Amino acid sequence: MRINVIRNIIIGLFLLIVFDLAYLQVIRGGYFFRQSESNSIRVIPFEGRRGRILDRNGKVLADNKKSFCIAIIPQDQKDKKDVFRFLAGVVNTDAGELEARFRKNRLTPFSPVVVVEDVSRQQAILVEENAYRYPGLLVLERYRRHYPYGQAGAHLIGYVGKVDEARLREVRSYGYSPDDPVGYSGVEERHDDALRARPGGRQIQVNSRGQQVRLLSVREPVAGKDVALTVDHLMQRAAHQALDGRRGAVVLLDPSTGEVLALVSSPAFDPNDFSDRDDRTRAAAYLKNRDAPLINRAVTGQFPPGSVFKIPVSLGGLQEKKFRPTDSFNCPGYFDLGNRRFTFAHAFGMQDFIQAMGHSANEYFFHIGLAMGPEMIARYALLLGLGERTGIDLPYETKGLIPRKASYAQWFAGDTANMSIGQGDVLTTPVQVARMMAVVENEGRFVDPYVTASVGGISAERPRSMRVVPLRPEVWRAVKHGLKAVVTSRTGTAHMLDLPGLEVYGKTGTAQAAAGKSDHAWFAGVVKGPQRKLVFVVFLEHGGSSANAGLTAKSLLETLQMEGKL
Repeated sequence: MRINVIRNIIIGLFLLIVFDLAYLQVIRGGYFFRQSESNSIRVIPFEGRRGRILDRNGKVLADNKKSFCIAIIPQDQKDKKDVFRFLAGVVNTDAGELEARFRKNRLTPFSPVVVVEDVSRQQAILVEENAYRYPGLLVLERYRRHYPYGQAGAHLIGYVGKVDEARLREVRSYGYSPDDPVGYSGVEERHDDALRARPGGRQIQVNSRGQQVRLLSVREPVAGKDVALTVDHLMQRAAHQALDGRRGAVVLLDPSTGEVLALVSSPAFDPNDFSDRDDRTRAAAYLKNRDAPLINRAVTGQFPPGSVFKIPVSLGGLQEKKFRPTDSFNCPGYFDLGNRRFTFAHAFGMQDFIQAMGHSANEYFFHIGLAMGPEMIARYALLLGLGERTGIDLPYETKGLIPRKASYAQWFAGDTANMSIGQGDVLTTPVQVARMMAVVENEGRFVDPYVTASVGGISAERPRSMRVVPLRPEVWRAVKHGLKAVVTSRTGTAHMLDLPGLEVYGKTGTAQAAAGKSDHAWFAGVVKGPQRKLVFVVFLEHGGSSANAGLTAKSLLETLQMEGKL
C-alpha cells in the first residue's frame, strides 16, 4: 500500500515537471524568446592609456593620441549590407572593403569588431546619431601611439602593433586579448608589461534596437606606467643626423656609470607607421626593404671590428711582455708569412708602438699577434667583454664571436695574423665595442650599459659590475698614449678629430667585408669636454675607409659641442 502511494507521488511530481516545462517552452516560449531578444547585456570596452616613454630630462619620446574608431557587434546585425553602405558614406570608403575587414577581424559573436580606425569627431557624432538604426554599431575611444621624433629613436624605443598569432600564444596567459596593442623591439617590447594599460569597460543592458536600457556597472581602465630612459633626446637626434641614412650605428655611453646617452641604428623606420591598425602597407614595406631597416645594428648586428681589435691585442701583448712600447718593427707596406705576402695601402718604415697605433700599421700588430698566439689573443679579447652579451636592457642582443683555435680542425699562422688585426672570424657589436672603450677609459673597471632609468617613477635597478681587468697601470697608460696619437698626430688616422676644446682619443678600423662589397668603417673613442666625458662608437656598414667613420664622428662631436652636451 505504502509503495503504491510513494509511486503515485513520484509519478505526480514527474508529470508536474513535464507540464511546467511544456508550459514554459511551448505555451510561453515565444514570449521568453522575445524578452531575451529585447533585453541583453553588452560590454563596451574602454581602452586604457599606454605608459609614456621619456628621456632623461622628461622629454616625451613615445606618447598617446586619443582617437575614435567604429566597431560592430556581430550578433546584433540584422542587415549587414545596409550598415556597411551607411559606414562607407560616412568615412568615404568602399563598403566591400569594410565588410572584408569585418570578416577578417571577427572573433566571437559578442566581441566588438573594429572596422574603421581614427575617425574624426564629426564622423563619430554622425555614427552615434544613427546608431539606433543599426543595432550593434558602436563608437569606441582608443589611444594611438605617437612618436614625436620619428626615425631618430626607432630602434631604441621600438614600436607598438597589433599582437600577432605567434605572440598571442605567448602572452595570452598574461591577460592579453587578440585586439590588444603590444610592444615590438626596443623599450616598447622590453617593458611592455609595465607600459601596457589594463582595459576597463561599461556593462549595459540594451533592447532589441540596440538602445541602452540601463547601466549595470563601470570599470575604469588603468593607465600603463611611464618609463624614463637614460638617453638624451638631443644627443639621440644628433647621432641620427650624423649617420644621415647610411647603414650603420652610433652608441654614446657614460663610462663612469654605463648609462646609454644615445643609441642609433640606420637605416631606420618610422614607428608611427605601425600605429595604424588598419593600414599595414607602410609597415609591410619595411620587411621587403633590402637594407633591413628593422634590424638594430647597434645591438643585434655582428661585424668584424678591423683595427679596433688592436686594442685588446696591444693590452695583452704588453701585459704578457711580448713586446715593449719602445720596440720598433719595419712596416714597409707588406708582410711575408711563409709563402704568403700580405700587402697594405701604406708603407711607414720603422715604427715604435705609439707610431704604429697612430698610423694603424698592420705589420706591427702582426708581429705582436704572432708572438702572443691565438689563445692568448682570445683570452684578452674575452677579458675586455668581447664575444659576450653586454646585458643591455634591450631585446635581441647578440654576443659576437671570438674564435678559439680548439674549435677549428686546422689553424694556420695566417689565421693568427688576420685575428690580430680584427679580421677572419672575429665579430663584435657596436655596443660591445662601446663597453670595451669604457673599460679602457676606466683602466680595467667594467660598467654594464643600460637604458632604463625608472619605471612608474621608481628607479630601475642599475647593473653594478664587479669585474675588473687586472693589468699593470703602465699597460693602460701606454695603450692610451697610443690611442691619443691616432687623433693628435698630424699623420694619425683620425687627425680630423683633434678638435678645439675637446680631448679625444680612440681607434679607427677598416674591416674587410664579403667579396665584392665595400669595407666596414669604425671609430671607437673617448671624448672629454667641459661638461662631461663620453665613450662614442661610430660604425658604417660597408662605409669604405675608416676615415669616413672619423668624419661622421667629427660631425657628431661638433654638433654635441655646439648644443652644450660636451
